[in-house]
Amino acid sequence: MGHPSATDAIVIGSGMGGLTTAALLARLHGRRVVVLERHWRAGGFTHTFSRPGGFTWDVGVHYVGAEAVGSGMAGDALRVATGGQVSWTRMPDPFERLVFPDFEFEIRSGAERFEADLVRAFPDEARAVRGFLRDVRRAASITTLLGLRAVAPRPVAAAARALLSARVRLARRTTREVLDARFRDARLKAVLGARWGDHGMPPGQGAFLIHAVITAHYLEGAFYPEGSAARIAEGAASVIEEAGGEVRVRAEVERILVENGCAVGVRLRGGEELRAPVVVSDAGARATYLRLLPPELPIAFRDRLRGAAPSMAHVSLYLGLRSSAASLGVQGENFWIHDALDQDGLWSRRSEVLEGRPSHVYLSFPSMKDPAARAHTAEIVTAVDAAAFSRFSGTPWRRRGAEYEELKARIAEGLLATAERRLPGLTNLVAYRELSTPLSTETFTGHPGGEIYGIPWTPERLDMDFLGARTPVPGLFLTGADAMMLGVTGALMGGLVAAAAVAGPSTFRLVRSAAARLSTEPTRTVARPSTAGTPA
Repeated sequence: MGHPSATDAIVIGSGMGGLTTAALLARLHGRRVVVLERHWRAGGFTHTFSRPGGFTWDVGVHYVGAEAVGSGMAGDALRVATGGQVSWTRMPDPFERLVFPDFEFEIRSGAERFEADLVRAFPDEARAVRGFLRDVRRAASITTLLGLRAVAPRPVAAAARALLSARVRLARRTTREVLDARFRDARLKAVLGARWGDHGMPPGQGAFLIHAVITAHYLEGAFYPEGSAARIAEGAASVIEEAGGEVRVRAEVERILVENGCAVGVRLRGGEELRAPVVVSDAGARATYLRLLPPELPIAFRDRLRGAAPSMAHVSLYLGLRSSAASLGVQGENFWIHDALDQDGLWSRRSEVLEGRPSHVYLSFPSMKDPAARAHTAEIVTAVDAAAFSRFSGTPWRRRGAEYEELKARIAEGLLATAERRLPGLTNLVAYRELSTPLSTETFTGHPGGEIYGIPWTPERLDMDFLGARTPVPGLFLTGADAMMLGVTGALMGGLVAAAAVAGPSTFRLVRSAAARLSTEPTRTVARPSTAGTPA
């Protein structure tokens, strides 16, 4: 469609946060919104790509917790933002396998079953397990206060900050401190700390808040989008377009335009300028405040942002399989494979993957989670130090030179060998493979160093109350992970609070009522564009 005749809001970036904000403003408030995406595929970490043979992979949505698809605010916001066009498939039980050198632990859906399984495996720590799970619920509960701090009117936000300060002691401890205080058994601490890849900070560095949020998020199981995560972007785009807006790809924002201290639009690479009374950035706090805003604009916390530690970068090996991994005994669950118990030690050794010796990997089978998949696939992911790729910075995608390709081949061999040790025969199933690095992530998202989770959730992150939907620049708002919380659901909630910051707190009530109406509306069919040609 053509450009709308009048634009009510511009959204920079089409990740989960940007699409959610744009779609909620469109559906609930009738706003015409233009979403600008630098990539040639919309969706951010929800987009997919394909290769010959029918192989399709998600680049970021590996699974979501039950709350994201349930009847709470997150589930309602997701349904409204996508027009109810995404169906979800529950993953099997167990949906996670934690693999260590001399034992494994299965994670099944259901909070009571999770507790019972922990107590059964570690009976001497039964009382501590129950206390730990209470800690998880207590720490995770402050996310509501974080949302209020991000979007409420100033007096309410101030009250939220006061309550947050009073309840934050547990949440701001590191996960390692909480585990060490509760437990003696090193194997139990390894089990409870094993999924730090879901939020990017090992137990010794991550705030217990983020560990608690992720643990609570998956207590009732996990789900995967039927037809791949591409359905999320497709559904949101249709909602945006129905209100007269659009999602533009190959539209990289070079500068947020500021006049008389207020955001008034953007300038694209190439010189085109677009104007609107509202600009919402889904580019992340670093990019927004340090790159997109004019450098001469006074921002009091810029130095704090510059000094913030980078979040996790990763490498991903995308595998196309000749036949289903069911022949290897896989049901569609995720595998977290570790060569030692000490999670912080694994993090410190993350550069060993460059020599083909990954200390830990996450192994997933997207095609087994998706009943609509056309071919068999797998993904192997691990954390890596982005600095190891800095010597290749500035080189063009797919033309980075022989040394880079040799490095990628060595990494890929190591990842596959690690997975093969747990699932003998996997290598024989591989028909196609492709590796992405932090340079791929940076090229297509613009995230510095290819970081995937925004400002990392260390204890210091809780002191950064300048991170939220509102910014010090009138007319400019922040959405996505840095506006609220990381991950698919966190970015979704960041999108919701950003929409509320723009259009008012009635947005929350309207989300609930619109979600209820969706169950009685006829389902619209959206044509799925080809995903071929999108990079790993």
